[in-house]
Amino acid sequence: MFTSMRTCSLFPAFLLALVAQAQPASGALNELNVLYDGAVRFRVDREDRLVVDLFDAGGHIRQDVVYVEFLDPGGIRYSAEEAAVVMACADGHANCISKEVFKMNVVRHTGRSVFPLAAGDAEGARAIALLSAAIVEARQALEREASETHARPQRKK
Repeated sequence: MFTSMRTCSLFPAFLLALVAQAQPASGALNELNVLYDGAVRFRVDREDRLVVDLFDAGGHIRQDVVYVEFLDPGGIRYSAEEAAVVMACADGHANCISKEVFKMNVVRHTGRSVFPLAAGDAEGARAIALLSAAIVEARQALEREASETHARPQRKK
């Protein structure tokens, strides 16, 4: 009886700690997720990486992960050949994107990531603008955090 009461009292504390650790989604990320309506989901994790999950009718098919500082917000473009939105690594960060394909159980490192077009966004203009804005917002948050966080003092050796 005592352990179940103790567990019940610890559960809200656990939930509060979990919520406190999650990064709030930026406005551009929220709009991007609404635009793709669950087919593609975007988020920034606790390690300041952009995580992109792609889904189809069968479920989760791919996950792309990249540090936001390795992306070029101006390098996101529409590819007419692929009829898709293409996100590329910034200069000096070749193969910065880790792409996990679940069906093949493989992780590849690549310099670009391709997303399908969202419904009603014929040439991906809205997705490109929102993704660029989300990267800029994430970079600004990273810079703000770096300027507010004090480095640990070095110990004498």
